[in-house]
Amino acid sequence: MLGVVLLGFLLTGAATFIGFARLDEDYNAARLIRKEEAVARSLRFALGGAVGDTVEATSLSWTVMPGAFADRIVEIQEVHGLPLAVYRLDGSLFVTSSFDHPEAQGFAVDADPEVLIALAQGVDRLEVPIGNGDFIAYWYQTNASNRPVALVALRYASRSLEAGGRRDLFQNLAGVFGLVFMAAAGLAFLLARSISRPLSRLGGLMERMDVSKDAAFEPLRYAAGRSDEIGVLVNRYNRMAEKVRRSAAALAKSERESAWREMAMQVAHEIKNPLTPMKLGIQQLERRAQDPATTPEDLKARFMMLSSTLQGQIDVLSRIAGEFSTLARLPQEDMKPTSIRMVLEQVVGLMEKPDVGPTLVMSGDVSVVCDANQLSRLFQNLVLNAQQAIGAGEGKVTIEVKLDPLVVSVHDSGPGIPEEFIEKVFEPQFTTRGSGTGLGLSIVKAIADRHFITIECQSNPDFGASFLLAWPA
Repeated sequence: MLGVVLLGFLLTGAATFIGFARLDEDYNAARLIRKEEAVARSLRFALGGAVGDTVEATSLSWTVMPGAFADRIVEIQEVHGLPLAVYRLDGSLFVTSSFDHPEAQGFAVDADPEVLIALAQGVDRLEVPIGNGDFIAYWYQTNASNRPVALVALRYASRSLEAGGRRDLFQNLAGVFGLVFMAAAGLAFLLARSISRPLSRLGGLMERMDVSKDAAFEPLRYAAGRSDEIGVLVNRYNRMAEKVRRSAAALAKSERESAWREMAMQVAHEIKNPLTPMKLGIQQLERRAQDPATTPEDLKARFMMLSSTLQGQIDVLSRIAGEFSTLARLPQEDMKPTSIRMVLEQVVGLMEKPDVGPTLVMSGDVSVVCDANQLSRLFQNLVLNAQQAIGAGEGKVTIEVKLDPLVVSVHDSGPGIPEEFIEKVFEPQFTTRGSGTGLGLSIVKAIADRHFITIECQSNPDFGASFLLAWPA
């Protein structure tokens, strides 16, 4: 809107300027013709008064023309306000209206031959520009018989029509358009505000919407008329949000069902492994008890062996249940400043194996805000994973700490992790060993995420695997 007003002002100003220029041209042309006619009449009277009605071309001689004729030429300039010069028909200067040198007034001592040729060819009058908007008009002065007797040159200075009025008009136009511009600016502000306020409110409502929760979803409410574009936008957005909500709910349901199916299959598989030796042991004890040749001492020994096996398998079942429970829902954090050295030294003390480690390499100490139990569980799982990677072979587990920024590396010198498995190590159920639930590193990743710790796995077949944990700066 403001651009349209400004463009209108510029176009109006340009049209006004062009109109004034054309008026100036028409005014100067009409004024010159009037001046020429008046000068021609005055010159005719001056010639008649000097030599009578029988004026001829030969009259332009000071032997014929009285000296008072020069005074009459000066009077003509004073009356009409325009310098003039009278030339003989051959182009030689006869007299001028000024006492100065003729060239000071722009008159040549001898008329331009092109002017003489043009007038001789029948041109009634000829205008020759001399610079600064001035020009000299030439025409033939005739006698009563309409024969040329002299060449008259009249210098004319163009001037603007009502120059002061033009300036006033432009000032008035500028004032009017200034008021229009201010009014348009105010109107544009009000219109923009009337549009931006509902849009801002609409944006706030959109931010509070949550299509992922069925109970919390509420369509946007906007009071609008039938022709309100924002109301149309809100209605379309509500329809789109409803479709997204249904899609998100269906996808979440499908993902939950898929996750529970996979979890149920994994739990069933892990529980089946310890149940098999438990069942076989009980069946063997039952056959021994039914055999008449079995002595009480032999039955007691078998029972004690089965009890030990059952207790071991029960411990395995308890560990499986604990790991799945931990992965499904970690305990609430007890976040407080804790010495990282203290946590790592406790892990080393609990997990140390002869000739394997882990060995702590750390200089200094730093305090981190964490749940000490969960952080200890994280490092225990990493150390256990490293020890299991080494297995019965030779190797070392090392925990190296670098401060500022805090980075902890758990490294083992085992066979490493194949490159194609690097990106899968933190996924549930993933394991490269025949035993185990495959949840240890998943629990590590879950604890790290809760503490905003970045964890990365690096592996080299010649140097083993490393897990790097970086704390936020």
